[in-house]
Amino acid sequence: MTRYFTAVLFALFSQVALFSQITVAEPLKWQTNFADHDAVIFASSTGVDSLKDAIAAVPKLVWIRSVQVSTLAQFDGLQHELHTYLQRHYPQELADALASAGNMHNPKVVALREGFKEAVLASGFVKQMNADFRGRCERITSVDIEKFFITTQSSSPQFEAMLWLKTEQCH
Repeated sequence: MTRYFTAVLFALFSQVALFSQITVAEPLKWQTNFADHDAVIFASSTGVDSLKDAIAAVPKLVWIRSVQVSTLAQFDGLQHELHTYLQRHYPQELADALASAGNMHNPKVVALREGFKEAVLASGFVKQMNADFRGRCERITSVDIEKFFITTQSSSPQFEAMLWLKTEQCH
């Protein structure tokens, strides 16, 4: 029995370590990875303090292809927006997902993925990012997610996922 619990705890902690590069208690910072003619900005425990500053630091000739966020628990306002959007547009799917086990492979949670992506795109968080991208002639147009799950230990559900907020360039 002890071996079983040790294996379960190890698996859980491995997922948490893989899932996020920072813990909720650390202040959120932003780093940029550069490739040939593009860049990716990602949430981290080191880097600049604001996403706007990270965007501004990338030369305009370099396309910021995506912003990666894997610490949604840090964004209380976003959490509320996501919940409100899903309640309004996907009430049954949300209720089913919240009533189920909630892990990322649960069919009730899987059924909420597309609605969750829509909610992220409709959020003030993405609208603000698009305002910050406007001067670069780029905008976030799609969301890819991985490891989407919902926790219900707190008074309101907490949505977690690894997000890739993908951009397009203006033409």
